[in-house]
Amino acid sequence: MTNKFKLQLLLLIVIIAAIAGCTKEPQLPLRIGINPWTGYEPLYLARELGYFNKSTIKLIEHTSASESMRLFRNGTIDAAALTLDETLQLLATDSDITVVLVIDVSNGGDAMLAQPEIKSIQDLKTKRVGYESTALGAYMLTRALQIGGMKSSEVTTVSLDLAEMESSYRDRRVDAVITFEPIKTRLLAAGARVIFDSTQIPGEVMDVLVVRNTFATKNPELVRELVGGWFKAIDYLKNNQRNAAEMLAKRQKLSTDQYLISQSGLRYPDIIENRLMLTGDSPALLPVAQRLSAFMLENRLITLAPDIRPIVSGSYLKETR
Repeated sequence: MTNKFKLQLLLLIVIIAAIAGCTKEPQLPLRIGINPWTGYEPLYLARELGYFNKSTIKLIEHTSASESMRLFRNGTIDAAALTLDETLQLLATDSDITVVLVIDVSNGGDAMLAQPEIKSIQDLKTKRVGYESTALGAYMLTRALQIGGMKSSEVTTVSLDLAEMESSYRDRRVDAVITFEPIKTRLLAAGARVIFDSTQIPGEVMDVLVVRNTFATKNPELVRELVGGWFKAIDYLKNNQRNAAEMLAKRQKLSTDQYLISQSGLRYPDIIENRLMLTGDSPALLPVAQRLSAFMLENRLITLAPDIRPIVSGSYLKETR
């Protein structure tokens, strides 16, 4: 083998190695678990308006938050839209979590609805109260009874799947239900009475977007694209309310007007508020989560207080507009 041939061979090897080093690994899709809650609809709006890439960011619809949590735990999905208490429940068994966005704050969107003849929480004594046996369902039930000055032993609780919540109320198999939008708006139209809602516990019921930390660390631009698309969708929702409602109402089995009414029970924190809640030495979400964690521990909704501080991250907000 001549020196010239050896040099050519060496040069070829170097070129092949350089090309291989520059080749990016195929980007995995970011799979997000979502259940039927009106506050998550701007994610679908962002998808429909092209605010993020459908091929790399996929919305996976689940029937309940419990299903999203289960699939997050087993690695089937990489992210999930959850209430803060559900996030704490998930954190108690899985520390690989980053909260990258505060989606919404419930301001009446979650409620206890009763049959028309029931006028107060006290009227539920010995009555049947249906609720979804998730962290949120248990939390709302506990807080409603506390504020009404009642003990859980004074009512008969009935565990219901989300799919049977509406029919159980309409068929009077229960006297009241703990529920949320869009079921709330549909039952109000059927004559239900609100006897407790999230306006009575301000700031305690909120939704966040959690991403598996290992995924977010490897794919930060993908997470930023998702978060940026969210804020674009919120801007569109605020500036084109009816158009957005017409696009999303059918998904929630509501009329356009009913969808607009359902939005009155929600507040969407903007990017400035998100930065206050998720960034800095003292992120505003931290004390809220700590108080909620203490309450859940006291009421046996979790068995171990999770370490909350490491999961709060505003780093995925920095490049959004």
